[in-house]
Amino acid sequence: MAVKGKKKSQVTDILESSVKPLLELKFDTPLFAVVAHPSKPQIALGLANGYIFMIEYDVVKLALHSHEISEENKNKTKKEQVKKVWAVETLRKDDEFDYAKTGLRVLWRTKRHKGSVRSICFNAEGSEIYSVGSDTTIKKADSITGKVIKKNTIGDGCAPTKMIKSETHPFLMLGDESGDVRVIDSQTLEVKLVVESAHEDAVNDIVPMKHKSVYQFVTVGSTTLSVIDARKEKPKMTSENQEDEMLSCCYVNPENGETLVCGMGEGIVTMWKQKKNDFTDQISRVKVNKEESIDCVISTLNEDDCIWCGCSNGDVFKVDVKKGKLVESRVHSFSDEVGFLDLDYEYRLISGGMDKLKLWAEDVSDDADDDNDEEEDFSDSSDDDKEIDGQDEGEEEFQGFSDAEKESEAMDKSVGESVEEEPERKVKKPKLTTKQVRNLQKHEHGIRKFDDL
Repeated sequence: MAVKGKKKSQVTDILESSVKPLLELKFDTPLFAVVAHPSKPQIALGLANGYIFMIEYDVVKLALHSHEISEENKNKTKKEQVKKVWAVETLRKDDEFDYAKTGLRVLWRTKRHKGSVRSICFNAEGSEIYSVGSDTTIKKADSITGKVIKKNTIGDGCAPTKMIKSETHPFLMLGDESGDVRVIDSQTLEVKLVVESAHEDAVNDIVPMKHKSVYQFVTVGSTTLSVIDARKEKPKMTSENQEDEMLSCCYVNPENGETLVCGMGEGIVTMWKQKKNDFTDQISRVKVNKEESIDCVISTLNEDDCIWCGCSNGDVFKVDVKKGKLVESRVHSFSDEVGFLDLDYEYRLISGGMDKLKLWAEDVSDDADDDNDEEEDFSDSSDDDKEIDGQDEGEEEFQGFSDAEKESEAMDKSVGESVEEEPERKVKKPKLTTKQVRNLQKHEHGIRKFDDL
């Protein structure tokens, strides 16, 4: 164990960022789901006990609080100085925060699911929030009040793992532990189609292929990557067996969809290009930490060819995909894995694990010389490369959704009959080989640690 800690220290020391957190939020109940509001300084948190909290933060107040601590440290001896020069709070069921001091408050909280919360997501506007729990119930609620608008129990043995909402159309994609993906009408919350056997084991991540079609998605699970269509009951294609668990995925640039990055169980990120080989196999890889798993990845969305990846040892690394190397590291935790990564509405990094969440300050030191870097891409695409298929214009229309889906931009905004729960609203104030089995045992991650919840 001592050697492992030493290796971690060497890696993080070399690349450690000067950027500090603005907020560290601790939990006395394991954190199972995190999602940032698309246009407001708000974060939704789903816990192992079935509670969902909607918190709001004031970046100016948080920054001022951090500055005050730093100034006070100047008049103290090194032994007396506060090491964490940022707001540190603990989220509990009934506690309130000092908003004037920390810039943090709970907008609402509610016991949303009988078991644990497994996944949560917003619609594109952020007006509605969807959640699914181990009780196999999906609920849609008003994100401002937390009041439930609609709910439906899926049942049929579904054990949810990952859920996302289409940005433009009224449907949800829900992956489960058996490797199936359900297509769910976001207005009625009824299952309209099941994409069977996308993977042999749990669906770990789902990413939309916006550049191809509003109905196509990339999924990863077990040791494969699949492309699925929300209108088809079978995957469009499945990659070769990677002999390593595929835990997470994201596009470096979601708009052009040129390069997909996947986090792997054995400490590497792999690069995929549909134009190169139709996603049949990875085309390149970057070693991040061979001792740990890469549990989550997310694009920086900064036009810098970089992604963030969260490791099971608590480190967060920035990887330059074009150069194929690590360029920055941040320490989320010394004792917990990084199970969640997101960006807030102003692209600040959010990192989360079972026991804490960190909201990081903005990185104002953009590398100006990146634009002039002449290093070549790790893999050049050729004009002769072919995609799986082109744009889906003219393909069959998705059948089975509610009538409102026929209007391309129509989203259900009417508040239906409320259900039993009322949030406590406060006024203002993410056949195996021996190698794989060993890896899974070593890097047991995420909600599988809490199967009984």
